[in-house]
Amino acid sequence: MALPFVVTLRGYDMRQVESLFAEVDGALAADSAVLRAGARDALWTTTLRRRIRGYAPRDVDAAIAQRLAALALPGTWSEPARPVATTPLPFVVTLRGYDMRQVESLFAEVDGALAADSAVSRAAARDVLRTASLRRRLRGYEVQQVDAAIDERLQAL
Repeated sequence: MALPFVVTLRGYDMRQVESLFAEVDGALAADSAVLRAGARDALWTTTLRRRIRGYAPRDVDAAIAQRLAALALPGTWSEPARPVATTPLPFVVTLRGYDMRQVESLFAEVDGALAADSAVSRAAARDVLRTASLRRRLRGYEVQQVDAAIDERLQAL
């Protein structure tokens, strides 16, 4: 199966991604609550391996967030989802801040849950925020700003 992801250096293992998406897309097409729950669990628990040549992590992470939102919504995969605001994160980049990719992925997931009318997706997002362990990098988002934004999102959820 060919997925519409860019192939890059140090990307996600293509076979693993294809297998995961085949399972998830099959569950979305079947419209079975049990299959959807299994697919949702697979998306949450799978740790994608990196390879020298693989799918671009940002593309795959965005597709995972999209499928998680589709699994949280009632109905079928073919229904149009409500647009989610994709505003840039207003954090200052500093030395020794939080990993920017990890923060962006976390907030994309949480903002998707906020846009959904599903209590289950909101509860899952709340759990993700409470248990998030953000890595620090030499160059990253300012720690206090991200922590304040996490507290705001927790209040909203």
